Amino acid sequence: MAQNPWQRPVNKNVWVLWKLKPFLQTRRALLLLYVLALLLSAASSLVLPQGARWMLDKGFHSYSALIWISIALLGLGLFTVAMRALRDALATWIGQGVVADFRTAVFSHALHLPAVFYEVFRTGEVISRLSSDVTILRFGLTGVLGRSLQSGITLIGALALMAATMPQLIIPGMVALPLLVFINLKSGRLQRRYSRKEQDCLADLSAHTEESVNGIRVIQALTLEPQTEEHYRRDIQFLLGQVWSRVMVQLWSTFLTGGLVFLALSVMLYWGGLAVLHHEVGIGVLAAFLLYALMAATSLAALGELWGSMARLAGATERLLALLDETPEASAPVPLVQDSASILVVNSGLLAQRVRPASLCLDNVSFSYPSRSDSSAIAHVSLDIAAGETVAFVGASGAGKSTVFSLLLRHYQPSQGCILLDGVDINTLPLRSLRRQLAVVPQHPVIFSMSIAENILMARPDASEVDLQEAVHAAQVDEFSDRLKMRLQTHVGEKGVTLSGGQCQRIAIARAILRNPRVLILDEATSALDAENERIIQEALGNLTAQRTTLVAAHRLATVIHASRIAMLDKGRLIAVGNHRELLDICPLYRQFAQLQRLHEKVEDGPELQKIRA
Repeated sequence: MAQNPWQRPVNKNVWVLWKLKPFLQTRRALLLLYVLALLLSAASSLVLPQGARWMLDKGFHSYSALIWISIALLGLGLFTVAMRALRDALATWIGQGVVADFRTAVFSHALHLPAVFYEVFRTGEVISRLSSDVTILRFGLTGVLGRSLQSGITLIGALALMAATMPQLIIPGMVALPLLVFINLKSGRLQRRYSRKEQDCLADLSAHTEESVNGIRVIQALTLEPQTEEHYRRDIQFLLGQVWSRVMVQLWSTFLTGGLVFLALSVMLYWGGLAVLHHEVGIGVLAAFLLYALMAATSLAALGELWGSMARLAGATERLLALLDETPEASAPVPLVQDSASILVVNSGLLAQRVRPASLCLDNVSFSYPSRSDSSAIAHVSLDIAAGETVAFVGASGAGKSTVFSLLLRHYQPSQGCILLDGVDINTLPLRSLRRQLAVVPQHPVIFSMSIAENILMARPDASEVDLQEAVHAAQVDEFSDRLKMRLQTHVGEKGVTLSGGQCQRIAIARAILRNPRVLILDEATSALDAENERIIQEALGNLTAQRTTLVAAHRLATVIHASRIAMLDKGRLIAVGNHRELLDICPLYRQFAQLQRLHEKVEDGPELQKIRA
């Protein structure tokens, strides 16, 4: 799939880290304490060379001076260690807290992104950003930013004290400094480029891994293991290539900056040594100056190395912020004017045990999927559905049946026309309130890695045990769950791997029954059941559909034949509406559909069941 530019931001400016400010503001007191510990640890570190100066110049003149200077150095060292420990502890705690809040915000935002987003954005990349990018952010906030601040403060302080101690020796450092800055900036840009490619490659690997694991049975059945492994190996080699390029840039940068630093230190040592030999300064002054020069060089080298890490941290942050910048599903406010039934349902929260069915109206609805904008999935469909009516949608695959349901659930917005629920445009209803009135049994139900009971209770987490058992019995889930050792508490594995297709659909039907909706949507709800189980489930659904408006999409004639009305769709257009007998008379396409289904049922059922049906 071609990648859209907005999926992978390419601007890795480190100033993007400033956007983390809202997550830091909730920790102002800890941040102030951290800054204080940072300043004190840097200040105490800068005082240490002065202790060495006093020791060399004055400490060897008397025993008492030596003792007091040693005690002072011990106290200063302990204070420095304590401040550094406090600084590191606070950095870790603040960083982990910010990352936890950031990760929660991104995950929560991803849950509310519309279906159109996931049409073009692979779920594996979302997972990659919530795992590898968050890991980079976690280590970056707890280490990179803190060390950068520490190194920056130490560099400024060391340069200032160098100028105050022996200003004539600062010239070699001033000559080397522009070269060091240039090398570090150039290295940072190159590392940023390779880091971006590395992160994108990791996202590709994550997406490829998820797709391969999810489709492992298909891969094994088609004996595609060698090709899949080779594809993965090529991605790994490309990733290693980016890592190698980044490492080589870092290697040469470290070598050049280190060489320049030691060259400057050697010149300083020579000039300072001459000054000591000519008794212009004491050896303690030279030692203090060289210690400051070493601290400045070390801090500058650390900043150069950290620049690449900062760029990597900025890249990870921007990729996560890109998800937060995506517009979530809209949840419009309740309009000022609407009928009493709508107000009752919108404000009631959980639905009552008995609900009133809702009327629906599709008013000249047209829609095209964003990824296929050149063709209409639905074109000028108008249909009134009375409250409590059961309407079946039939047509070939791709005719638009599931699209109608997606529009009703507001996964997408019609490009033209509107859908009314009890006379109210669904776009004016709060999204959660709208969806609380609906329940869907999809063709391919999603089963989560939890117990059977927990999967069903997702429809209404506060349901009583009696409600749960009624839903289980009505959907015939107990027919197979009672044979299991843990019954409803049986863990079904990832995506319900331990269940058959029919068992998964029964769980989905139980969810819909427990949901107790005003509008029930059955999207090929019994397609994975055999004829006998389909008959049983149809009886259970008959009791459920009697109290609510029901929309059915099905290919089987037996599923739609008893509907109040049948809507025949062809290439996104509504070509006929009526009951089974009416459509046989007026719609050739439906007549062909019915004939094919009768032929299919004869082959499927065999002569014994044909006799029974006759």
